[in-house]
Amino acid sequence: MRALFVSAPLPGHLDWGGYLRTAAAWQAAGHTALWASGVTVAPLVAAADVPFAALAETGWRWPPPPPLPAPASTERAAWQAERAVRALDQWLDERRVAAAVDELTALAARFQPDLIVSEMFVAASGIVAERLGAPFVVAGWPAVAAPVSAAQEPLAHEARARLERLLARWQLTGLNWAPAGPPALRSALLHLTYWCPTWYQGMSLLPQTQHAGGQAAPPLPPLPDLPDPADLPWVLITLGTSFDDDPAFFVAAATAADQLGCLPLLVGRRIAQQASQLDLPPAAVVLPHVDFRRVLPYAAAAIHHGGAGTTHALALHGIPQIVTPHAADQIHQARGVERSGVGLHLPPRTVTPDRLAGALATLLPDLSEQRPNAQRLQSEMAGLGGAAQAAALLEMAVTR
Repeated sequence: MRALFVSAPLPGHLDWGGYLRTAAAWQAAGHTALWASGVTVAPLVAAADVPFAALAETGWRWPPPPPLPAPASTERAAWQAERAVRALDQWLDERRVAAAVDELTALAARFQPDLIVSEMFVAASGIVAERLGAPFVVAGWPAVAAPVSAAQEPLAHEARARLERLLARWQLTGLNWAPAGPPALRSALLHLTYWCPTWYQGMSLLPQTQHAGGQAAPPLPPLPDLPDPADLPWVLITLGTSFDDDPAFFVAAATAADQLGCLPLLVGRRIAQQASQLDLPPAAVVLPHVDFRRVLPYAAAAIHHGGAGTTHALALHGIPQIVTPHAADQIHQARGVERSGVGLHLPPRTVTPDRLAGALATLLPDLSEQRPNAQRLQSEMAGLGGAAQAAALLEMAVTR
C-alpha cells in the first residue's frame, strides 16, 4: 500500500513522538511511503530513509512575524486578540492553504496514495484527502470532543468562516474536519498518538483515537568531559530548535539547577551563540545540540518548553520534567505532564530562579511523587509497541 505523509517544514512537526518513525516503519513493513513538506526538512527525512517530495507551500507560515510588543494594561485585550489571530494565521491563512491544496493535490494525483496521513497543523491535507476520496489519518494528536469556551467564540467564528470559504472553493463538505467549534482536522478512521491512556486520563477522547506509545532508543555512552551524574545530577535545559531565543529562561533555569547542586546542561543553537554574554553559573555547560541517547539515560530532570518531541523523549526515559510552554501547541504537553503526574507546568511569565528551584527540588529526590509516576508512564508507553505498532494501526485503518 502507498501512504502519503504530510507535515509542516519544522523538525518538531516531523516528530510528535514518532511520526517520521512511523513512515519508516511503514516502509519496513513492505509498503511505500512518500513524505511531503518544505525543502528545509528534506535532510531529516532522508536520514530516516523515507522518500521525500518538496512542497513550495505547505500552508504553514514560517518564520512567524516578529513578536508583538507588550502593550499598556489598558490595551491588553486588543493585544491578546491580535496575538490569537496571528496564531490562526500560522496554519489557516486562506491564501497559503489554498496554494498548498493545489500543490498537494497535484502531488497526490501523481503518487496515487491509498492513504493520506497528516499532522494536525497542515490544513491542506484534510482538504486534499476529501477532494481525492482518499482515506485520511491524523498522526500525533487525539480526536477530542471539546466544547468551545466563551473566550474562544469570536476567534472560533473567524476560523470557521475561513474554513468554510476554503471548502466552498472546491465544493467540499468538510469531511475531515471537526463538525463544530474551532476548526480542527478530524479523521473518522484513526487518530494515532504516540502516548498512552494515562497521558490523556480525564479527557474525553473519541473512539477513533488509538495509542502506539513508544520505546526509548538504546543508550550511548554519556557525553564526555562532564561530571559523573551520580555526583552532580544532570538537569537538561532546552527550548528545542524553534523557540530557543529566550536567554532569560536559560539563565533562570541554569541558576535554579546550580542552586540545588546540579549540573545545568543547556542545549540550543542560539543560547550557545549568546552564552558568553549571559550571567550563567560557572558550572553550566552550553551546547548547540546533543544526541539525546547520550544525555537522557543519565539525566535526573529536565526544564523545557513542552515541544512534543522533547516531552515524549523525556517520558520514554522516565524523567520528571518542568514545562514552561513557549508556543500554543506546547500547552497541551504541559497539561499532559500535569495529568499524568510526571512533572510540573510553570507559565513562562511566572518563571524566576527561586520558583524554578522550588519546583525542581520537588522532582529530584528518588522518593518524589513524580519520579515513580514517570517510571510507570515509561513502562506503559513501552508496552504499546511504538512505531511498528503505529504502522500496523495505519494498515488496519485502510483495510478494515
